[in-house]
Amino acid sequence: MTSISRSHDTLTPFVFEHAAVRGALVTLGKSTRDIVACHPYPPALARALIECCAASVLLASTLKFHGSLLVQLAGDGPVRLAVVECSDALDLRATAQWNPETTAALGDGATLAELSGGPARGRLTITLDPKGAGQMYQGIVALEAASIAHLFEHYLSTSEQLASRLLLATRDGAAAGLLLQRLPASRPEDETVWSRASARVDRTAPSSLFAHTHHAATLSSLFPDDDLRVFDARATRFHCSCSLERVRNALRVAGRGEVEAALAERGQVDVTCEFCNRRYTLSPDEARDVFAARESAAAARH
Repeated sequence: MTSISRSHDTLTPFVFEHAAVRGALVTLGKSTRDIVACHPYPPALARALIECCAASVLLASTLKFHGSLLVQLAGDGPVRLAVVECSDALDLRATAQWNPETTAALGDGATLAELSGGPARGRLTITLDPKGAGQMYQGIVALEAASIAHLFEHYLSTSEQLASRLLLATRDGAAAGLLLQRLPASRPEDETVWSRASARVDRTAPSSLFAHTHHAATLSSLFPDDDLRVFDARATRFHCSCSLERVRNALRVAGRGEVEAALAERGQVDVTCEFCNRRYTLSPDEARDVFAARESAAAARH
């Protein structure tokens, strides 16, 4: 096993030699702290977003297409909406809509079901979006398990039909996660390795994912009796895909009437990204120019 230094925003894939079992270990620090710094999230919501970020990176690392994985919690409880998006390049962003008073009243360890208003009133949706290169896939997970890790395990076992184990931990705005999966195979040694490795994960305290300063040391302590092949580490980061051109497109969709109303009220158009909280300000000329090309093309046709 090679020695790989752990940064706080790194994913390390690995496989078990001579067995159809794979895994990945992720640690997040700057990325998750940057995400929760964008909005005044209450502690319970911030922790849930950070855990979902770690789980999303682990799942996105298994994607076989160029696109993104979206995790969305929706309900009519304290948190109306929470979204985490991770691209195939492991770029992360997240946002949420919540009631400050009722969300703050929840304990730091509130479940996704409690955040969304209960299992019958909320739902967790995981979407695989190949960004125009294929068919979008969406899976809905019932909010029955207590932990976020178990919810994602249930998704993997039902949607991908792969036996999986997932550990998630948070500490001081950082996150760590371990994903273990058994790939389709029928050899007796595969069952032996899977049983031993999954039992180790089941007995491991999530907080132990923070115990070492190298991913290799963490994996060695988790699986001391196994020969692992560890692949090159991959960097992950907080990166929002918002841009001025996307804002211009959104204004075109909103229509000239809404833009003119904003100009009449404020003398400019202000658009704030709900993910990174970046504010875009367009002057009257800049806002009206959004429609100029379309209107000129329409006039030319008549």
